[in-house]
Amino acid sequence: MKNKHFCAIFYFLLSALAAIMVFSRPVPASDGFLETVPNQTVRLVTYNIRACRGLDDSVGLDPHWSGDVLSNIEPDVAGIQEVDRNNSRSNGEDQMEELSKITGLSPVFAKSIEFAGGEYGIGLLTKLPIISVQHKPLPGAEEGRVLLEVEFADFVFFNTHLSLTSESRAESAEIIKSELCQYRKPVILVGDMNVASYEELIELFGETWAVLSPNEPSFPADNPTERLDYIMIADPTQTIPATSPVWSRAVMKQGVIETNASDHRPVFVDLDLALIKSAN
Repeated sequence: MKNKHFCAIFYFLLSALAAIMVFSRPVPASDGFLETVPNQTVRLVTYNIRACRGLDDSVGLDPHWSGDVLSNIEPDVAGIQEVDRNNSRSNGEDQMEELSKITGLSPVFAKSIEFAGGEYGIGLLTKLPIISVQHKPLPGAEEGRVLLEVEFADFVFFNTHLSLTSESRAESAEIIKSELCQYRKPVILVGDMNVASYEELIELFGETWAVLSPNEPSFPADNPTERLDYIMIADPTQTIPATSPVWSRAVMKQGVIETNASDHRPVFVDLDLALIKSAN
């Protein structure tokens, strides 16, 4: 009886010791960087929703088209372009509020212009707590543009929809670079950049920003041939330069989602924040 009791205690202690060894074991390194667990990854999205009108106007106005697409993607933060707010084209709806109801994410809106008795601009949806919000006007020869800046605990999120004219895009890029300098944490820039080519984007932003999104076209949605929608990142402290391999290694997953809910397809990136922190 004593032997059975002793054996039970012995095996219990042996099992407990093994469990301690397993759970206290350091995470293995990969190429000099610590591997991270899934909950340290943030999903970022950029999506031009065409004011919830679908690929063409024959679809009719319906926020559920874009809202359901975003719900399926499950972003932590999504930058939204071409948003109506309280104007006659969208029957007086606040589209960011409607998208918030559909997705369960918190909305932010930034006005680009007054339009059809209401407003038109860009927005953001997020499940993360917001620290601060700023709007910065940007030039547009054909219509006013805006930069939406939203600060979170670990990064800052810039969202924009650049002008159709190259001169206004160049001016906007300089303004965006100057806004970068006020922060001391990684800044993510997303949006419909309206660039004619990847080379033009690099000419505008290349020395400062690293491109995270995939090399895939996102416009027009039914048969994409142009890469207009981007997700980029920069370190204002320059501890991690734009050319650093840290950025590409931090991308856990990326993609362009096939859907005709707008004339653009949404683009997403899963980003490992812990790896970026470890490199700072």
